[in-house]
Amino acid sequence: MGGIVLTAFASLHLIAAYFHLQDDSSRLKDATHLTTRDGFAIHWMKKVAPGTGRLQLVFIHGSPGGAGAWREQFLKPFPGADLIAFDRPGFGKSKRLDGTPHLQDQVNALISLLAQTGNRRVLLIGHSYGSPIALLAAIEHPEKIAGVLLIGGDVDPMQEKPFLVQYLFRWPLTSWLLPSGISQSNREMLTARSDLTELQKLLPNLAVPVVMLHGTHDPVVPVENVGWLERQLAGLGKSALFAKIMIPNANHFIPWEHPREVEQAIQLLDQMVSARERASQKSP
Repeated sequence: MGGIVLTAFASLHLIAAYFHLQDDSSRLKDATHLTTRDGFAIHWMKKVAPGTGRLQLVFIHGSPGGAGAWREQFLKPFPGADLIAFDRPGFGKSKRLDGTPHLQDQVNALISLLAQTGNRRVLLIGHSYGSPIALLAAIEHPEKIAGVLLIGGDVDPMQEKPFLVQYLFRWPLTSWLLPSGISQSNREMLTARSDLTELQKLLPNLAVPVVMLHGTHDPVVPVENVGWLERQLAGLGKSALFAKIMIPNANHFIPWEHPREVEQAIQLLDQMVSARERASQKSP
């Protein structure tokens, strides 16, 4: 047992070092802000589109993670869009929330941030654990959010299977041994299954387009999540709101390893949203 714990401990520190290389918000080199509102202190970055942006793309990182995960997207801005990325509460330079972390807390923080960023059409782009945050936010706030892109997204509650060692590291006596981002991530993963079960109950309320972008060889979030959400929405008569793009042989780290496919997925989502808006304008 001791060997398993030591191996897990060493592996988690290596994972933390790798994610820090990708997720540090200083990699974006864009205008930074610190917003304190509704009890949340959120560190965020914004790249303003030349001229008048017609929409906002808001990027939500996974777990662990940070705003820097979206460096490739910030290097090649989407035409006509302001880009916003932020450190989720508990990560990077954003304040950690007290108590047990839940998806709803992250959604509440996101909505508080959106209150500061303007009133343009918002598309949410979530990676990994950022995906169910984006999906729940869209279900609860369709008046603010026009569509969501889920990249390597975990949405199926039955795919959440924590390891025994994760429960060991949740206790105060052991959690301090972990890097702060990994400790926060572990806390989130232990509530993910119950949170996704609650999210599933809300899918009948979905009213905006969803695009899923997933690698076929994702070792972190199984590709079966895509088929699960597709079936759920089909059963609810909402197939018109769903589209998917599969990347053959790709793994979980799509934002920085496959930026071209991310751009294509954003374009598809934008087209789906625009088509729905045109259709609603023609309706009597």
